[in-house]
Amino acid sequence: MAIIAMFEVNGADASKYDEVIRRLTEIGQRIPDGQMYHICYGDRQNLQVLDVFESQAKLDAFGAKLGPILQDMGIEAKPTVMEVYNIIEAK
Repeated sequence: MAIIAMFEVNGADASKYDEVIRRLTEIGQRIPDGQMYHICYGDRQNLQVLDVFESQAKLDAFGAKLGPILQDMGIEAKPTVMEVYNIIEAK
């Protein structure tokens, strides 16, 4: 069952977010295994993130790689995780 992770992010402006993406790309995690959707939204001075993963295990595996990058950059991201009931995709 897919899960949604809504992150409460502190300390991520647009330049820091772009740097996180650059570092993830560098380690082959631009689109991590099991990630279905990644959405970054909000005020460019305090961006927020919403991810949809195939499973909690896939999110946890990615989190082990993402966590040290966020810590190094002084970014806090606390997730609220819930099961996805339905996804409707536009074709």
